[in-house]
Amino acid sequence: MTRLLSLPFVLAAFMLLSISLLAQQNILSLNSSPSVRWMLAPQEDIGNDSVAMFSGGYTPVKWTYAAVPGTVFGSFVAAGKENDPNYADNIYRVDRSKYDRDFWYRTEFTVPNDFSRGRLWLNFSGVNRDADVFLNGRFIGTIRGIVQRGRFDITRLASGTSVNILAVLVHLPQQPISNGASPTYGSSGGWDWMPSVPGLNMGIQDDVFLSTTGNIVIQDPWIRSDVSSASTAQIAIRTELKNTTSVERSGILSGTIQPGSISFSLPVSVGPNDTKIVTIDNDGFPELSIKEPKLWWPNGYGSPNLYSCSLKFTEGTTESDRQTISFGIRKLEVDTSGNVMTIRVNGRKIFAKGGNWGMPEYMLRVSDADYDLRVKLHKDMNFNIIRNWMGSTTDDAFYEACDRYGIMVWDDFWLNSSGGLPRDINVFNANAVEKIKRTRNHPSIILWCGANEGEPLPPLDDWLRANVKTFDGRHYHSNSHSNSLSGSGPWTPLEPSDYFSKAAPGNWGGTSGWGMRSEMGTAVFVNTESFRKFIPADKLWPQNEMWDKHFFGNSAMYAGPERYSSFINSRYGIPSGIDDFCRKSQLLNIETNKAMFEGWSDNLWNDATGIIIWMSQPAYPSMVWQTYDYYYD
Repeated sequence: MTRLLSLPFVLAAFMLLSISLLAQQNILSLNSSPSVRWMLAPQEDIGNDSVAMFSGGYTPVKWTYAAVPGTVFGSFVAAGKENDPNYADNIYRVDRSKYDRDFWYRTEFTVPNDFSRGRLWLNFSGVNRDADVFLNGRFIGTIRGIVQRGRFDITRLASGTSVNILAVLVHLPQQPISNGASPTYGSSGGWDWMPSVPGLNMGIQDDVFLSTTGNIVIQDPWIRSDVSSASTAQIAIRTELKNTTSVERSGILSGTIQPGSISFSLPVSVGPNDTKIVTIDNDGFPELSIKEPKLWWPNGYGSPNLYSCSLKFTEGTTESDRQTISFGIRKLEVDTSGNVMTIRVNGRKIFAKGGNWGMPEYMLRVSDADYDLRVKLHKDMNFNIIRNWMGSTTDDAFYEACDRYGIMVWDDFWLNSSGGLPRDINVFNANAVEKIKRTRNHPSIILWCGANEGEPLPPLDDWLRANVKTFDGRHYHSNSHSNSLSGSGPWTPLEPSDYFSKAAPGNWGGTSGWGMRSEMGTAVFVNTESFRKFIPADKLWPQNEMWDKHFFGNSAMYAGPERYSSFINSRYGIPSGIDDFCRKSQLLNIETNKAMFEGWSDNLWNDATGIIIWMSQPAYPSMVWQTYDYYYD
C-alpha cells in the first residue's frame, strides 16, 4: 500500500500508473489519487446532510480532503489545517475535541466497462478501529479491529453506468486505548517515546480497492515448507475455495511455482454456498518435493531467497480467480531448552541482533518506499531481527521488506502487561486469527508473542496459543521478557564495561545472564542539523521544557537523559552549546550501542543468543531509543 502523505506529487503520478496496471489484473485501487478523491468530516457536523451525502449531486462544503490510506488527524495536517506536529510542542497544543470523535469518509467511483468477471468486490485492508460501510446509501457491513479485512460482494449494489457513492463511518477507539480498545495502535494514546495523537490514529489506514472474480473465490492460501535436508524440501499448499452461488460448481485448481517452473493441477467441486479446504502436497504431487531448494536465510547467514506461487481456479475455459503468493523455503526452530531461547534457521544457530519498532511512524505516515529504506538500513547495520512491538506495524510492505532483506520478525499481538483485557475479547480473537492468516506466508516471521512484559490474561493466552498452532504452527511465546528470555532493560546508558558483566545488565522480568534480551537501550541524541529541524531557535540551549516534549527529560525517564548528559560531561568535557553537545553525543551514542552488542558477542553461546535493542526505529523526532533519527541520519 502507498501513503500519499510522504511524497504527494511523486506518488500521485505513480497512482495514475498503478490504477491502469491494477485494472488489467482485475484490481482497481480506491486509494486517494487524482482520480479518487476522498473527503472526511465529523459525524456530528454533517447534520441534515446525513441523507443528502449519499446522492451523486452532493457538494461536500464542510469536508476536508482525506488521505487514504491515512488517519483523520493526518489528513487535517496534510490539508494545512494544523501546524506541523513534528515541530516544537505543536502536537501538544492541538484542540483534541476536534478529532476525538467519529468521522465520515466519502468518495465517488465508477466501475470501468471492462472491469467484470461476474462478481464485484469492495475490499478494505484495514480501518482503525471500527467502521460502518455504506454504498449508494445502503448499509453493507462493518469492520471491527485494525487488521480485520472488509470484503463485500457489491455485484448487485454497484452501478456499472453511473457514479457510485461510498461512505464509511469510522469510530474513535475507546479509552483506555491499551488494552481496552485492542486491537488498535496502543501507543497512539502516548508513551514515553511518542506523544498522544489527536484522534488516536483513527481512520482508513490501509488500502481500499475493487476486485472481480468468477463464481469460485480463492481465500487465504497457505504455503508451507519442510526442509528435510540441505538438498530436499517439500512444499504443501492449502487454500479455501468459496462457492458464491447456490449451485455446485466444478473446475480446475492449478498453480505454478517459480523459480523452477513447477506446475500442478487438481479437479475440484465445491457445493452450493460452501467453502472447501483443498490441500496439495508431495503425497499426490511428487513435483512438490524440490531438489536443491534455494533456502531463505537471515541477513548475514546467506541469501534471503524467495519463491512465488501463482494459483488460479478455472471453470471450463474461464478463469474464476487468481492469486500470487510470495514465500520462502526454510527450516525454523525456536529452542527454549536450558531456559534460554535460541533461534535456528536451516539447522544453524542464529545470533539474533536487531531492534524494536514501537510504531512505524507516530501518525502512520509511511509509504512502501519508506519501509524499504528503513528495513534496508537494518540490513546495512548487520541486524537480522525486528520486534514488531505490540503488533503496531500492520502494513504488508513491512513484512515484504523483511522477507527481501533477510530480517527476521518477532511479531507481537496487541497486549500490554498493565492493560487488562480488551473490551471485546471476541473481536480481539477474530483479529488475531486474521493477522495470522494474512501474514503466515512470510518466511521472515520467526515467532508470535502474546503480550508485552506480561502474560495475556485468561482466556486470551490459551486462545492465542491455539490460534498459532491451528493456523500457522510457528513458536508461540506468552511473555516478551520471561520464560527463557533474559528480561527487559535497562534503557539507560551504562558504563561500557557493564555490558560485559553478568551482574550489571540487569534482568528485570527474566532469567539471569545475557541470554535472549528482548529490550535494552539508551537515550540517543540527534545531530545538530536534525535537532534544529524540530526545536525552535530560542529553545536550543540549555536543556529546557521543549526538549522534554521530544522525550529528553522526565517524559522519558527510563532513558536516563540526566545520566546521559553526565556521561557526556565526564567523558568529553562540559559542552559549550548545543552544537558541541550534539557533536559529543554522537561519540556517546556509538560508544554505548557498540558496547551492548560487543557484550553479547563476547558471551556468544555462553548463554548469549540474541539482543534486540530498545529501539532501532524512531516514530517521532526525539532524542531517545533509536539507531537513526526521524530524518534518517
